[in-house]
Amino acid sequence: MSSKLRASNNKMIGFSIHEGVEITNSMIHDIAALFSDNYGIWSAAAQGRRQGRRIRSSPARLRSDCSPGAPARNFLVQARDADILIGHVLATRWTFQDLDLCWITQLCVCKNYRHQGLATKLLAKLSENNDDDGFGILSSHPFAVAAALRAFSGGLDQVEEYTISFPIRAILASCPVNYVRTAELRGSLFDIEVIDGTVSCADTKFFVDHTEPDTALDAVQSKGIQWPFGRLPEGHEFLVFIEHP
Repeated sequence: MSSKLRASNNKMIGFSIHEGVEITNSMIHDIAALFSDNYGIWSAAAQGRRQGRRIRSSPARLRSDCSPGAPARNFLVQARDADILIGHVLATRWTFQDLDLCWITQLCVCKNYRHQGLATKLLAKLSENNDDDGFGILSSHPFAVAAALRAFSGGLDQVEEYTISFPIRAILASCPVNYVRTAELRGSLFDIEVIDGTVSCADTKFFVDHTEPDTALDAVQSKGIQWPFGRLPEGHEFLVFIEHP
């Protein structure tokens, strides 16, 4: 399934969604390359000699981390400018206690196409024609969190009080995606006593450098928008779960 939107430069950006076996090895190769060239760099807390180097993912690692086996259903949404991949979303859907759930496992937009709402459009495409009861995302980047809130709810500026109504611990434990299932919750939202200002995050041992996310958070707060998810320690990612009516 595909659709097209006109970019500001009058070119046509096409969106397509693929499920399961429709996600070809060529597609995986392309999104691994986009991720490796655009995602981020390792922080000083990263083990070994990775500090300061760009975070990369091979096609095999990407499939292993982001595309679990049956009965999970895996989806890929692509955005292309002509034949060039400029953004993608990987997601996994599964059923838990009669709830149809969707977890965003990777969201990446080419640096040259950011600040144009492309991430929100990718996520909105993912939710088309689906009756998901909830969407989850783990991300260190405030713009990814904001895009998910725009796509699936009222947006970041309408989040007055962030609360959990779903059994989030049980949902994470049921998730077929390994890094989600093994993530350790942290923050006051989960009735965990904290003294460092964390509200809703999880320890995923993903030591991406926080310089760019911190700059993005400053940009959000400079608009007078309250950030409800607290601070983010090293190796952690913000945890957002959005109940979909």
